[in-house]
Amino acid sequence: MDDLVDTVALVRHLRGGRRLGRQARKILREADQGHYTIAISGVTLMEVLHLSEHRRIPIDLGTPDNLLAQSSNYAVVLVGYEVVRAAAGIDDVPELHDRVIAGTAV
Repeated sequence: MDDLVDTVALVRHLRGGRRLGRQARKILREADQGHYTIAISGVTLMEVLHLSEHRRIPIDLGTPDNLLAQSSNYAVVLVGYEVVRAAAGIDDVPELHDRVIAGTAV
């Protein structure tokens, strides 16, 4: 994997890249073109599910599901013991789900 996308960046990308930083927009568009492979933490998908069920984002789980089905340049990284151990060593991120996403990147 070249990069890991967090939940906000993934949602913004799937909505067309509005309000997405220039570098993130460039990387995600290039991934769509096959130049990068982007990792998506299982926690990110759980957040999409939760936020969509509470109507806090305008997409549902089907949107990243379609992306994963259509592109081999995105891959889900499951949350297993190694990710949890990496997250345990991160002490400067207060929210557990963000720590697990950061642990996925490690």
